[in-house]
Amino acid sequence: MTRLKDAQFIFARGRAPTRGRRLRPLILLLLFISSALMLLSRMDHSMLSDLRWQVASSMSPLFQSAMVPLDPLRDVGRTLGTQAGLQDEVDRLKQENQRLASWEWRARQLESKLADLEAIARTVPAQKLDFITGRVIADSSGGAFVRNVTIDAGSNNKLKVGYPVVNADGLLGRIVDIGPTSARVLLATDINSRIPVVVGPTAARAILAGDNTSEPRLIYLPDGAKVSQGDDVATSGTGGLFPAGLRIGVVHGGKDTEPRVRIRANLDHLDYVSVLFYDDPSSNLTDEPANQKSTADAAHSDAGTNSGTSLHSGSGQ
Repeated sequence: MTRLKDAQFIFARGRAPTRGRRLRPLILLLLFISSALMLLSRMDHSMLSDLRWQVASSMSPLFQSAMVPLDPLRDVGRTLGTQAGLQDEVDRLKQENQRLASWEWRARQLESKLADLEAIARTVPAQKLDFITGRVIADSSGGAFVRNVTIDAGSNNKLKVGYPVVNADGLLGRIVDIGPTSARVLLATDINSRIPVVVGPTAARAILAGDNTSEPRLIYLPDGAKVSQGDDVATSGTGGLFPAGLRIGVVHGGKDTEPRVRIRANLDHLDYVSVLFYDDPSSNLTDEPANQKSTADAAHSDAGTNSGTSLHSGSGQ
């Protein structure tokens, strides 16, 4: 009996290396596939980018279907979170309401004065932008290399690459890829994001540069620019990429450290967003008026030359 047990033990020990040898090729294959996927994710090739976007666009209906059963759970969680701090929120809103009431009459006076000044100066009225509201169906911001989301609106809704994306808190980013029913939004915190901005009451111009952190940097500030913590940051409109005046966030730090911007919007919990139908105003500029003027001047010059030649010929006769 003892010999039988010893034989079984030896047999069991002999099978373990065999099983390990069988699993070794599978482990090596998985390591190779994971390394290849990491390498491909870092490559910025147009073909790979298009392929990746086509796959994501084709999966958007699946993402939308997956969101349906999660909606009740999300609503329950939001309700519980709201109830927990409801009293504090009520007190805060009462104080804020009092402050807003004191500013309301002042805002109406300034609005009336501004309307009078605009009428006197004959200023061009601000452009009113149309928009469409969509929902975030996929979030790719969990990795270390990208900060973007996918929304359930695309070219079928007349969206274009470059359109700004906002919510109630301010600017979120812009559309960089688009499909028939979905679009990819590059967030302001992505390392590829560059947004011209104005900072503080002096309207110092700078560039908001994303670096894949929650607080993007302020770069290319003018020498001697006074930037303080808490200064508002908004789009400047320079370059025509974004309309001017879209709020983004507030300055955080900046005295002894590099100034960064704390985004107003919670980019980690985006749900409904709005896309502004904003095209670069300079894209509509052409050289046709100048060409027409040059053609008219040339025709006038030729007419004058021909007239002078005719008069000279007549006097010779």
